[in-house]
Amino acid sequence: MALRGSMRRWLLCSLLAAATLAAGQDPNDLLSALKRENLKLLHEKNAADSAQLEFSWINPIMLSYTDSRNDQFDTTQKRREFVVSVDQPIFKSGGIWYAVKYARATRQVGDLGIESQRRALIKQVVATLFNFRKNHYQIQKQKLLIENDRLDIERKKEQYLSGDLDSGFLDQAILKKNQDTLQLYVLQDTKAQLHKQFRDLSDADPATIELPHFSIMSEEAFIGRHIDLRQQREAIVQKDYFNTMTWARYMPTLSVQASYVKPFENNYFFTGGNLYDLTNDYWSYGFRVTMPLDINSYPTIESTQVDYLAAKVALLDKRREADNMYEATMKRLEVLDRMIRLSKEDEALYASLVESTREQVEAGEMTLYDLKTMENSKTIRQLDQKIFAIDKQLVLLELYEKSYEPGAE
Repeated sequence: MALRGSMRRWLLCSLLAAATLAAGQDPNDLLSALKRENLKLLHEKNAADSAQLEFSWINPIMLSYTDSRNDQFDTTQKRREFVVSVDQPIFKSGGIWYAVKYARATRQVGDLGIESQRRALIKQVVATLFNFRKNHYQIQKQKLLIENDRLDIERKKEQYLSGDLDSGFLDQAILKKNQDTLQLYVLQDTKAQLHKQFRDLSDADPATIELPHFSIMSEEAFIGRHIDLRQQREAIVQKDYFNTMTWARYMPTLSVQASYVKPFENNYFFTGGNLYDLTNDYWSYGFRVTMPLDINSYPTIESTQVDYLAAKVALLDKRREADNMYEATMKRLEVLDRMIRLSKEDEALYASLVESTREQVEAGEMTLYDLKTMENSKTIRQLDQKIFAIDKQLVLLELYEKSYEPGAE
């Protein structure tokens, strides 16, 4: 309880009450043209599939043309005609109405699924961009560490040559410089990999893009916009409609039947020793009532009912995951804020040490090596703050991926 109270007080200190985009490059514009076109086509296919499903209960109008001869009897029988026919259900105990609703709900579920894919891609490209910029600061920091290692080697080398220092300390200083240099090479290799990953997802240049900036929103807003929860709610509606459709499948169905026949000239029929000329158009129409008696009806209906109940349970489970995600994110942000504060305190300390060291260098009590080391250490703490700030943005990006409001972007 005390932890929750502390979290609430910390949240109230935020400028904005999951993560909202505050400034900088719009993440939606970072995806490459090919990625955006692919997502657009997925939406179009989903719309076409849903339209097909929505009207799947309408049977096609059948057109047929027949031209046949029969010489079974003394006189050749000819048949040549054009037929238009339809056999269309008009009542399925509510199944038609719910089939339309099911199709529309299916489209909503599909669109939200595609939107989830889009947001996952955006998260990937933005995370790569953040890590690319973070890597830039890490390389700068590593170069300063190596510079401090070199200065330390110079100091220890002078002390060793003057007999004031054991060789083991100089060896350790050289070893540390080599280790830090190897780490620089690793960071430079990582930079090349990140650049490649970014260009796979975006047409832009990661070195020139203004970083997007995300800010905190309230837990209530995050849960309300959570795209997985939205999709699961739509899935519950979809499965409810499908359950009703399945139930209606085993109830009475009323269908109308009609046909129009257009015979052509010389259309004859021979029977009972008489030859009939069938050249007049005619209609036929009627209706049919059907009801299947299927031994599998009960387990089929039960299966769809279980799917519907399982979707409700899945919604509760996803809600718990969303709550846990938000709480864990706030804790991570609080830790990063502490790390930033500590880096600022260290920066202030090194700033005072730089001034003190500069005075002692002027007095001849310290060397320029000492002053340069303090200046580098101060800059390192400044770079740490930038790195931690990017780490905060990466954490908020997790919330941004799940936060979706139709029409807001």
